[in-house]
This record gives sequence, structure tokens and C-alpha cells, in this order.
Amino acid sequence: MPSSTRNTFKKSERLCSRLLMERLFQGDSKSVSAYPMRAVFLPVDKSVQQGVSVLISVPKKRFHDAVDRNRVKRQIREAYRKLKHSLVENMVSREEGLLIAFIYVSAKIEPTAYVEKRMSRLLEKISEAL
Repeated sequence: MPSSTRNTFKKSERLCSRLLMERLFQGDSKSVSAYPMRAVFLPVDKSVQQGVSVLISVPKKRFHDAVDRNRVKRQIREAYRKLKHSLVENMVSREEGLLIAFIYVSAKIEPTAYVEKRMSRLLEKISEAL
């Protein structure tokens, strides 16, 4: 299997920088929704961030138990890992970086197949908005 099509989600693809997180949520960003998730995204210059970086948020307000929050985060990570390739290739060809925050807005745990279907729709919407 070629390395460009491997389904991985490495540390370098995670949004860990507090400065970049603040920049993502400060107002220049755009937002799209596909229930049960919402994505906030911000295209950035390649010198700031290379490739696509992702942040996953599941509010404690909706899921009080950490077990449930972790399960939903795992579902979102898995769906993104499987479906990210077209978005990543698009950003590489444009020579830009992209910051994305996936926020879970539902108050119940959805089936994994449904989360994957909605993730696909979210990534399509992000690609269209760029």
C-alpha cells in the first residue's frame, strides 16, 4: 500500500498549539454543520501550519462520563482518518495549511456508521467552502 494513501492519524496532524487554537476560534474562521457535528475551519499560510491539523471536542456539558466522551472522540477520529485523503490532497495542491475543529453537538451517542456518513458530508462542505 503506498504511503500517500495509508489511513493514519499521526501526532503531526493533531492541533496542539494553543496559539493556533486561539487563532482558529477568534473570528476569521468559517463554520459548517452536519448533525451531530460542527466543523470550524481556518485556511492558513503554509509557513504557519503545513497540511491539515485537527482538533476534536466533545463537551462535558453533554456527556458527563469520560467513557462516553472518549468513545465519541474515538468515533470522530476514526471517521476522519478514513475520509481525510481528498481534503489533504486538496490542501497540498493549493500549498496552504488548514486548521479544523470538530465539535460534537448531539446529546446522544450516534452509531459509528452514521458518524462516518456525516463526517463525509462535513469534509465535502469544507472543500466547497475553500
